[in-house]
Amino acid sequence: MGLGPDAVVLPGLRGRIAAVAGALALLANVLLVSTAAPAQATAYCGTHQVVGDIEQRYLRMGGPGGALGCPLTDELVNPDGFGRRSQFEHGTVYWSARSGAWPVWGAIGDYWCGQGCEAGWTGYPTGYEYTVGNEIRQNFQCTVIHFQDLGGGTTKTWTDGNTCA
Repeated sequence: MGLGPDAVVLPGLRGRIAAVAGALALLANVLLVSTAAPAQATAYCGTHQVVGDIEQRYLRMGGPGGALGCPLTDELVNPDGFGRRSQFEHGTVYWSARSGAWPVWGAIGDYWCGQGCEAGWTGYPTGYEYTVGNEIRQNFQCTVIHFQDLGGGTTKTWTDGNTCA
């Protein structure tokens, strides 16, 4: 059975489209509010504010009196457009939704940024540095970076290769 020439479909369709558009607008407003920066940010050592998961990591590491020292920047958007970072006197805490917030510094940090930092093949850090034997290691999304002091001012830094490939 087909629709006759006098059938009116468009008004019903318009109502459904309006209802869906209204629901999408409401959802968009909820998403915008939920991703907005926190209402309260804390300034440490002066004017730079540390917020969110990066602040939580910073405080777990001792805040201004801890290993990172004072913040040098407010939170920055990473060049990849997805993650965030805050730079401190002795390192940087990087954050992404998939990896969380973790510090990077020293020879491992230098090597990591030589591979493109978070935009490179290694991905974001996924944990703290840790020691295995005479090596310092740090896990990243697609590899482990190793550092070893060979003595006499000689060091070696390498990866396990790309485990995401």
